[in-house]
Amino acid sequence: MNHPFLKKLNYVPPVIKPYGKNGVVVYKDKDSRWHLTVDGAQMMLYTVGHEQALHFYSHYKLAFGHVICTGLGFGVREQWLTTKPEVTKITVLEKNKSVIDYHKDIGTQWSDKIEIINCDANKCTGSCDFLSIDHYERHDTASIIDSIKTTEKNISCRSSWFWLLERWLDSGCIENNNKDYVYYQPWEKNDLYQSYNKLKTFLDLKSLPELNIKQLTEFVDVYWNRI
Repeated sequence: MNHPFLKKLNYVPPVIKPYGKNGVVVYKDKDSRWHLTVDGAQMMLYTVGHEQALHFYSHYKLAFGHVICTGLGFGVREQWLTTKPEVTKITVLEKNKSVIDYHKDIGTQWSDKIEIINCDANKCTGSCDFLSIDHYERHDTASIIDSIKTTEKNISCRSSWFWLLERWLDSGCIENNNKDYVYYQPWEKNDLYQSYNKLKTFLDLKSLPELNIKQLTEFVDVYWNRI
């Protein structure tokens, strides 16, 4: 059953099938959660409540024109973005050819809007209207920050967003796996608008859009499924 919030936004859950080939393993655990691992490292988790799609609501809302997505995973974000009329083309940058082959082998039906390129997003250059960044997983916080900044520098865009942004805004610090912290503002209470602008300054990301407190609150609430 699709999440009621997502259903209103034309979201269609991905087709996921068990798999094991060339280092890619896809399996369902006892809690009916789908795992995607590459060479033993988990790259994506998809739960029955579709929470992972909620993480990309902000990307969906902000996307327009030609969109470049970094990281493919189960194709959750990419397939959803194709349903938005304002999005005319989606270029996906995926480092692991074996992940691309997984989709070929299980017969994933991609929209004509989507093109998938086998390349390292950290080394790729190009241009687009909206840049959606999500090609890091289980890395230390410093590496994630470097990856985000490098990608935004190399790929010219009119606007961008990245996975984990809402999480960092809500917590008031940059963190990964609850053990590695980088502080960009004091711990005293700040609203999301202050947090967002401090984070933009700290990371020096020029392409993050101007948003108001209402938009930021919506993005964070949807990210955490507080809807």
